[in-house]
Amino acid sequence: MNWRGTAVLALLLAIGVAAGFGASWALGDNWSGDTPAAPVPASPSLPIDPVPELLPDPRIPPLAEGLPLVRQSVGAGDFRITLPVPKGWAFFESSLNEWQWRPPEQPDFGYVLRVEQVLSNRRSIEWTLDRRLAELREDEGNVEVIDQTTDSLHISFVSANHLRHAYLRWIDPTGGDNAQVELAVIGREVDDPGMADLIARVASGIRLG
Repeated sequence: MNWRGTAVLALLLAIGVAAGFGASWALGDNWSGDTPAAPVPASPSLPIDPVPELLPDPRIPPLAEGLPLVRQSVGAGDFRITLPVPKGWAFFESSLNEWQWRPPEQPDFGYVLRVEQVLSNRRSIEWTLDRRLAELREDEGNVEVIDQTTDSLHISFVSANHLRHAYLRWIDPTGGDNAQVELAVIGREVDDPGMADLIARVASGIRLG
């Protein structure tokens, strides 16, 4: 074989290796060939947080838009706030500065409203949002930012093999730029319209005292 033949053979081998690498990366766990796929060398460009096998969501109706709301007070003294919450939802006090509401007798991995006072940080909304997103990426799996504004996040993530969606928003009820209250509505992908509606209405009705 002359030098031209050797060069052509080398080029064809290089193309074959590149094509095989691309197919392995694209197909991932869906590889269906009759023979095992060749190992793919580690690379920074490859996913490092593979999506686990997801479990089914609970079979409950999607979170509705326009739920009736009632006002409720949480906190005490100078840290007391009032806000509208879904009528009939059960109330849980997670800690001295964090509260949750969810439908009574709802199965796990349904939807929940969470409110937390974070004013002790005395940080801007922008700083708090960035810090919270970094914490979520460290603590949760497969975090994806679906939408982001100067004071809110819409993300998806995987928790205990369940795909979850969350809307988060930071508020300064005094009209300033300090993150005093963190609102979150967490649920399934099918609950997205209802979650977006609920967090907007709660945020617009939160008051000090």
